[in-house]
Amino acid sequence: MTTTELTVVRTSVEVAAPPEHAFTVFTAGMNRWWERSHHLLPGELKQVGVDPHVGGRLWEENDAGEVCVWGTVLTWDPPRTFAFAWLIGPDWNVPPPDATGSRVTVTFTPTETGTRVDLVHDQLDAHGSGWEGIRDAVAGEGGWPAGLRLYAATV
Repeated sequence: MTTTELTVVRTSVEVAAPPEHAFTVFTAGMNRWWERSHHLLPGELKQVGVDPHVGGRLWEENDAGEVCVWGTVLTWDPPRTFAFAWLIGPDWNVPPPDATGSRVTVTFTPTETGTRVDLVHDQLDAHGSGWEGIRDAVAGEGGWPAGLRLYAATV
């Protein structure tokens, strides 16, 4: 289920795994579930990853060995919460080092059958002019809803 408010996109999925495993697959296993067509650098996406600590990078590497940083870890609290600054702006290009970001917060809540994974992408207006395009893209079928489906299938 995905809901969109003016500057917030919310989506969630349930997975049949304990929170510890769900958190690990979302973070350390991001390269296994990330949509391969979603990348900023030219060429093919070789890998995408998360540095597992507050201040760590969310990054991608292409097939030429180039690396770009597109996020910064804001909260690292396994297996409960992972949050990061989304630095990709309305132009969908490699963000500059001083990019202003929106925030993505992912929470992992135990359920009787596994874990409920809630993703909230908020503060989208922090990107300035054109931020609505980011909101519409991440809320759309090819955005976070598709990402969480790929993630759930990987879990």
